Amino acid sequence: MATAAVLTLGAAGLAACGGDDEAGSGTASTAPAAANGTDLAFAADMIGHHDMAVQTAETAKENASRDEIVELADAIITTQTAEKAQLEKAQSRLTDEGLKPEDLGMSDAEMGMDMDMEMLTSSAAFDRTFIDMMVPHHQGAIRMARIELARGKDPELRSLAEAVVAAQSKEIEQMNAWRKQWYGAVSPAGGVPEEDEIKPASDDPGMGHDMGGDGQ
Repeated sequence: MATAAVLTLGAAGLAACGGDDEAGSGTASTAPAAANGTDLAFAADMIGHHDMAVQTAETAKENASRDEIVELADAIITTQTAEKAQLEKAQSRLTDEGLKPEDLGMSDAEMGMDMDMEMLTSSAAFDRTFIDMMVPHHQGAIRMARIELARGKDPELRSLAEAVVAAQSKEIEQMNAWRKQWYGAVSPAGGVPEEDEIKPASDDPGMGHDMGGDGQ
């Protein structure tokens, strides 16, 4: 039974949730030195990402046959609902400070945002399908967080990004351990994405990062 492990993951994520303007812009009304457009893009995109995770987890609570999946779904809902509230506050703060979002440069597939909810709800092997959809979704969150850590400046959002990487890496490992135990193999999506998938941009903070592989 993985109850303690799952609840620990959720608690860890919650505990961890606790720009430079362009040189020469020089007006008091612009964003402070410790924020940039990557921060705002990360906040905006991760809000939608968390919405999808919570929706999927709520579906799991209604349809999963294994207690472990239900408990993981509870942890995802608790952690990511709290993180979403923090992201929304940060998004509002950065927008009020005059920042404009910069594109993270990721496709829906790279962000794990191409999940087919109809396929999930109609699956005869719901628990396995849930794992096979949530693993790439978590992989996408980790990639997004690593872009924030490579290019973002806002301390609060960088701290949140670190929490996302830590908690969702552990959840990927747990889901793959269950899948191997229950179905004989890990998810086709693979495991935690390699750290060198995301490269810091050299000049333009909105361009130039290397998405590399997809952790498969």
